Order: sequence, then C-alpha cells, then structure tokens
Amino acid sequence: MKSVAVARHSFVALLVALLADGLFGCASSLWQRTEKVASDGSDARLYVPKLWAPLRPGSVYPNKRVPLPAKGRPSVVVVCPGDGTCPKDRILGPLGERGFVVLLFEKPPSEQPKDDLLRTRAESKGAPTGWLLISPTGDFLRRWMGPGATPGAVAILQDRVPGLTALPSPSSPSEQFFGSATRRVMLAALLGSEAGMSSEGAIEKLYAADGTGRLPRQAYRDAAEWLAGELSAR
Repeated sequence: MKSVAVARHSFVALLVALLADGLFGCASSLWQRTEKVASDGSDARLYVPKLWAPLRPGSVYPNKRVPLPAKGRPSVVVVCPGDGTCPKDRILGPLGERGFVVLLFEKPPSEQPKDDLLRTRAESKGAPTGWLLISPTGDFLRRWMGPGATPGAVAILQDRVPGLTALPSPSSPSEQFFGSATRRVMLAALLGSEAGMSSEGAIEKLYAADGTGRLPRQAYRDAAEWLAGELSAR
C-alpha cells in the first residue's frame, strides 16, 4: 500500500510540473506582469507579455525554460465602451499570444493617450502602436480618429447591432475619420450591418452572433491576427 501511495504522489507531482510547463494544452499566464497606468486623469492597465527563446534556432516553438525580456514590442491600445462592458477574457488572450504590449482602458478616456505613454517605455519603445476599439460611439470616433491620430492600424469590434448606425457610412465623412488618420482600419460587426467603409485603406468583416448575441470569440482572435500582420508582431 505504501508503494502505491508513493507512486500516486509521484504521478501527481509530475502532472503538476507538466501543467506548469504548459503541456497538455494548459498554458501558464501569458503576461510577465501588469501595472496600473494613468493617462490625463484616466486609469488604464498595462500588460507586458511573456516571451520565450525559440526551442531551436529558427523554430516557431518556444523554449519555456528560457524567458526573454519584452523590449521594443509592438503595442495595442484597447478601449472598451463606457457602459462597463469589457470582455477582457476575449480581448487579452489573442493579443498576449502574439506578444503584444497592451494598454487597456476599461472605459473610454476623455483624451487620446499621450504619445510618449508607450513610446518611451522599454517594452514598446521604437515599435508601432495600433488601436483596438470595442463598440465605440460616433462621438468617440470623431474625437479620437480626427487630425493628430497616429496609430499604425485600427481594429473596431462592434458587437451591438443598434450601435452600428454610429459608424461611418458612404454617406458620412468617413474619409475624415479614416482616410488620413491611419494606414489601415478593420471593422468587424455582426451580420446585417449596413455600415460601409469608403476609405481604400479599410476592410469590413461580418460575423454571426454567438449564443449570447455578441461577436464570437473568433472575431477577437481575427482582430489580433490582423493587427499582428499590420504591426509586424510575431
């Protein structure tokens, strides 16, 4: 009986070790650390990704025993809607998997983040920054996407059908918002959207609602993948 108990204890210890190494499909936390950041009176949280050396030179598989510092990584500013709906579980995972430094506002700040908020940090210094806007209002877009906007790419996820009327359409001055403000824009919305993007630098992707009537998780993953391609994150 004693030998059986010892064997069970050894098996449990081995299982815990394997899970800690991210095997059996159960990966450890994607973030090296998080910290609170203030921008013009608005609070945000900074997420710094965990990075690993390749398993072998040129390999896409990480060596979980050799961590790398996060330096000069592409970053994404995420802004959630003002009603308190911020699906962080859907947002952060795909961004962390692609090694983005993330600055997350759970509510829209009154002003755009200061230009040096990410550019002067070692984690993201010298790398491009993109925006991921969750269900933004028309007023928010006018304030954030006008002259002076400097993101390398913008992804807009609009999962509320009634709010789609606030988005630019061919009959509204969408060029003013998107034509010169940024290089590329991706709009993801539920099927049935009548929103159009007249700028040549914009694309639109439509999704069917999930069981809760919202955009499916795949939309958030596609947005992260698109931002990674635009900002050259790996």
